[in-house]
Amino acid sequence: MGKHKVLFKCIHCGHCCRDVVCLPTPWDVIRIVRETGADPKRFLEFLKPTEICEVSASDPTWLEVQGERYLMALRRSEQGCYFVNKRTRFCKIYEHRPILCRLYPCAVHETRAGDFKSFTLHKYVGCPRNQGAALDTKPLYDLFIDDREHQQAYADLVEVFNKKNASKPVEFLDMFLSK
Repeated sequence: MGKHKVLFKCIHCGHCCRDVVCLPTPWDVIRIVRETGADPKRFLEFLKPTEICEVSASDPTWLEVQGERYLMALRRSEQGCYFVNKRTRFCKIYEHRPILCRLYPCAVHETRAGDFKSFTLHKYVGCPRNQGAALDTKPLYDLFIDDREHQQAYADLVEVFNKKNASKPVEFLDMFLSK
C-alpha cells in the first residue's frame, strides 16, 4: 500500500453509505445543489462533537454557534445517507458525491510539512471488502490535490462565520450558497 496502489476492491455492500458520516465541503454542497437541484437544508445536518468521533477538536471546520460546536454533514437516517436510493441501495448522486465519499475507504497520510505521503485504508473500514485487488491511487491523489487547494478557503469561511454570532449553524449555508 502507499503512493500508487491500495489493496481494496469495493463489493458494493453499502457500508460507506449506511455507516460512515460524510462531512462535505462547501464546494461539495455547491456542486450537489447545482447538479441535482437538491435543497441543502434537507440533505445536510449539523452534528455536535458528541454525535461524531474521529474529528480533532482543533479541526478548522468546526462551526461555533451560541457556545456549541457543529460540523456540517450529509443527513442520515437508519437506512443511511440521505442520497441512498432506498430500493436499489445505490447513491442517487454518485457522479456528484462529496470528496470524502470519493476518497473512502482510503485515508490520506501527509508529512509534517503537509506534503502528500501515501494512502492506506482507513483504520476502521467496516465493510467486508475484497483485498485481492489493487486500487490505483492516482485518481485519489488528484482529488486530494484539488481538495487541498480549497482547505484554507474553507477554514477562512468558517473563521468568518464563527465571528458572526450566528443563532443557528444552518446560517453557514448563506455564506456560500446564492439565494
